[in-house]
Amino acid sequence: MTDRVAHEDYEIVHDELTRFWLRPGERLWFGCAPLRGYVRARIGAETRLPHEPLGAIPPLDLGASRWPLPAEGVLEQEWTDDPTVAFLALAQRPDQHAVSFGDHFAHSRGEARLAVTTHRVAVVYTTKLFHLPAPGEPLFTTFCELDAGRVRGCTAPYVGRSIPPVRVIRVDFADGSALLLRDPLAARRVGRVPAA
Repeated sequence: MTDRVAHEDYEIVHDELTRFWLRPGERLWFGCAPLRGYVRARIGAETRLPHEPLGAIPPLDLGASRWPLPAEGVLEQEWTDDPTVAFLALAQRPDQHAVSFGDHFAHSRGEARLAVTTHRVAVVYTTKLFHLPAPGEPLFTTFCELDAGRVRGCTAPYVGRSIPPVRVIRVDFADGSALLLRDPLAARRVGRVPAA
C-alpha cells in the first residue's frame, strides 16, 4: 500500500465513522477499514485456525469463501507471516471480549470493522451487508459495544519473526483477553489514542 493510498484510506474511514456513526459529544480515536482475512484464536490451551464463531452473531450471507486456507503448522508467534490471517484473539475462556470480537470478524470475513472512541469500543458493520438501508436508517450497525473503560489500552506493537517485523493494533481488554489486528496503518490509528 503506497503512502498516498494509505492516507486516503485513513481519511475515508475516519470521515465515514465521524459523520455517520459517532454520537453527540463523542470523539473517534480510530476506526479500521475492513481487514479481509481469517481469525486465529487461542482460547486457553486450544488453538482455533480458522476460528469459527462461538457466540451469537447476526445472519449474514456472503456466499462461498474463495480464500485459501491458512497455512498449517504456523506458530502463534509467526501468525503475521501468513497473509491469510488478519486477526489474533487471545483469551482464557470463550466468554471473554476478544473472542466475541473475533467471532464477528470471522463471521463477516473481515468486513466488520473495529472502532474505538472516547466513550466506547465496538464492532461496526456497514448496514448494507444485511440489507439496503431505508432513508433515515443508520448506515452502520453496531455489535459488541463496550464502554471505553473495558479497554486497558490500545497499542501498535511489532510482532512476528519476519524482517522487518509487522506492526499490528493490539487491544487489551479489562477482562484479560487481547485482540490483535494486522492493519497497515496500525501506528497511525493507535497514535490517536491517549496513553493510559
